[in-house]
This record gives sequence, C-alpha cells and structure tokens, in this order.
Amino acid sequence: MKAQMVKNTVIVPVGSKGGFVVKRPPPPTDRDAFLQEGVACYQTFLRGLLDLTDNLVSGALIPPPDVVRHDDNDPYLVVAADKGTATFSDFANAISAEYGFWLGDAFASGGSVGYDHKKMGITARGAWESVKRHFREMGIDTQTTDFTVAGVGDMSGDVFGNGMLLSPHIRLVAAFDHRHIFLDPDPDPASSLQERMRMFALPRSSWADYNTSLISAGGGVFPRTAKTIALSPQVQAVLGITASTLSPAELIHAILMAPVDLLYNGGIGTYVKSSQETHLQAGDRTNDAVRVNGSELRCKVVGEGGNLGFTQLGRIESRAMAGASIPTHRQLGRRGLLGPRGQYQDPARPGRGGRRDDGEAAQQAAGRDD
Repeated sequence: MKAQMVKNTVIVPVGSKGGFVVKRPPPPTDRDAFLQEGVACYQTFLRGLLDLTDNLVSGALIPPPDVVRHDDNDPYLVVAADKGTATFSDFANAISAEYGFWLGDAFASGGSVGYDHKKMGITARGAWESVKRHFREMGIDTQTTDFTVAGVGDMSGDVFGNGMLLSPHIRLVAAFDHRHIFLDPDPDPASSLQERMRMFALPRSSWADYNTSLISAGGGVFPRTAKTIALSPQVQAVLGITASTLSPAELIHAILMAPVDLLYNGGIGTYVKSSQETHLQAGDRTNDAVRVNGSELRCKVVGEGGNLGFTQLGRIESRAMAGASIPTHRQLGRRGLLGPRGQYQDPARPGRGGRRDDGEAAQQAAGRDD
C-alpha cells in the first residue's frame, strides 16, 4: 500500500488506492473459486458506486434515483484508470454497460481495450535499459556477455518475468517470491532461458513449476514454509556463505547480499534500508525478517522494476558504502506512468469506447486518449 500511495501522488494528493476484504472466501487452495468470489465482490462494489453516481444520457444529466444529493452535479467517475494494471477492467466495463453509464468502456480504461503490462513488458523494458546502462559504464555488454543475477520475483510476474527474458546471457543463480526460493548455482544460460520462457507463458506459474532436471548440481526449489533448508557446497559458494543450513528467511537475507553481478528487483516489498534506519522506518513489516542494509550489498549493479525496493537512505548507502551501481528513484517511470516511448501518460485518461450519444463531454474525454 505504501508503494501504491507514493506512485499515486501524481494522480491524487497522498495517493488514491484501496482494497477490500472478502469476508467469506472459498479456500485459498481453490484458486479459481477464490478469484471468482473476488470478482463477484468487486462487481457488487462497482454497482454500489454507480448506484450513487450521476449519469449523462443524450447530453442531459440524470441523477441517481432515490438519492439525496448534497453536492453539485458530477457524472465523472472512473476506476482502474492507469490503463495498464487494470486486471479487472473488463468486469468493471461490463457493469458500466449494464447501467448504461455514459463513459462506456472508458469507465475502466485498460482491460481488453487497453494495453497489458505483462504482454508489452513496459516497466521491465524500462528497468532493463537502466541495467544495460550501468553495466555499459563498467565495460560490460549484457546482451553479449554472461552475467550472474539474484532476483526478487517469479516468472508469472510482469516486471520479473519480462526482465528475466531480456538477455540470452542471464545466469539466474537465485530468486525468491512469497512462496518459494529458487537456487541454481551454475545455470546454463540457453536452457534456463528457454525454461523461463515456458514458465512466463504458463498461467499463474510459480517456481515450483520449474523443470528441476535443468537445475545445476546443488540447486533446487524450496518452499518458504520449510523450517530449514540444507545448502549444498555449490550454493554456499555462489552465495558467498559458509552456513550449511538456514531458515528460509535467513536464506533470502543471504540471497539479497549475494556477490552477483546484478540484483534485480521485480517483486513487491522494501528489501534494503540504511544501517541508520530501523525496520519500522522502512514501512514494510512483512519483510522485516529478510531485509538487509545497503552497506551489506555485494552486487555490482541493482536493477529496479519493483516499487520502493530500497528506502532512499538505503539507496544512498548502497552506492556510497557498498559501491553498487543503482538508479536514481523516479516516480513517473514506475508502473507505466512513462509511456513506451518515454512520453508522460495521463493516468486518468479514459479509453476509446465512450458512448457516442453522450454529447460534447464524452467526445472531449475520449479525445484525451491521443
């Protein structure tokens, strides 16, 4: 939520993000049923919004029936309006059509009439340009030279998944997400790339779907629910540690500090702070057990596609004390607020399917998509 609020200060002061809790969900193990219940709750929520929202019909404002209004006329309401991360946009636009809402499929710009972050790889490609630049300053071409990577994320994700396909010379030695820890101490760049491509195309994949026969000696995929994980000599060597057994949290801590060429953050959470900051100041309690200090990093380059992976003091410390080459934080580049050609995107612009009988207002709103 902190990352969402920081991103959205460019949309609405102090951010504009929320969520809802499903009170009686199906078992989380039944992922399809769990998703369907979430969609149903989202649709109920949207119907509630439109039940209270003014509409335009043939250019005339129509207030909602049986509603006492204390504010001025205001028919403008959009949801999922950043036109890329709107997973539920099509569901929302179906409700808009059901209500005859004047914005039509511009109610939730994105979905099938918008672009898909994962398909286009916008955020990852932007982050990768930064990665290439930092390596180029060291005299290394990431597109022709093998290099080692430790990462935050998995292949089902937009930023991590796309990022780990952007060079045929990636040697991904370790990665983790909220479910698993992946270790491949001596990966073959070609075969591991093909396997990552397969997983990227596999719906809702996790590291558990990785073909373990392709993992080098001493590696494996381990659940974060395990009490302890035994580490092979090969893993000890690639992570630069001597411990033969670690808890999952301790192992992730070691992965973040691994002596690799690139630490690539394509996940969610704040994993690096300054030694002068407390975990409380990092503002991400979920990752308190795995977070490291910037001075402890041993990577050469940091690639950032995820949001707020470093605190600002952690970023400075990583560069000043650990010598890691790390980008300057920019809000606009996060999650597609800079377009694929680097132009600024109006995050609230509607889509292209507004109803044609809504008068000049709809035409003006649709025109903002240019």
